Amino acid sequence: MFDTPAHLEQQTREQQAAARYCGLGFKKATLPSEVLQRLRQHLETNSRRFRAEEPIDYLVNPDPGKIPALYFEDKEFNATLSRELQGLHEEWAGRSLTESACYGIRVYQRGSFLYNHVDHTDTHIISSSICVDHRLDKPWPLYVEDIDGNPHQIDLDPGDILFYEGARLRHGRAYPLEGDYYASIFVHYRPANLWSSRLVGT
Repeated sequence: MFDTPAHLEQQTREQQAAARYCGLGFKKATLPSEVLQRLRQHLETNSRRFRAEEPIDYLVNPDPGKIPALYFEDKEFNATLSRELQGLHEEWAGRSLTESACYGIRVYQRGSFLYNHVDHTDTHIISSSICVDHRLDKPWPLYVEDIDGNPHQIDLDPGDILFYEGARLRHGRAYPLEGDYYASIFVHYRPANLWSSRLVGT
């Protein structure tokens, strides 16, 4: 497991201190089969349009000659997916939500890992990580710390979705990817009334 660099650790602590906790934590679930089918078709259809993702501090490949991740975004497709999945996120969150962002598809490459981090404080409050497809030699779990700092390792296979509080819970992929690729897409929402008294203070 890789230690997070000091500057990212400090940034994470500052973001967590500013983020509100909704009392939800995280939960693994399964996408509707028709949604997974469209996602996998979208990945396959656009496979030649993926390009190297712009550098991100917490996404690393130890081999400087390798690309950490490939990326493709179809804004119309992503907006449709975000609207379609809003109800599932609202059901988990127990409150009305507003769309914030839908990011990806990102295809992680062999050897890549993610330092533990949290997401954008004001927008990535109710989040999900969706496994679209993978070709792995061994599982590549998503590491999540609960609100008490307890570590959890969660395996996601194609069609699995992990709901989590992205702005508050530290998460990452703390081991190098052993496999050809791992494809994900990420959906984020915020409470429709961000200052609702139902949010738990820090």
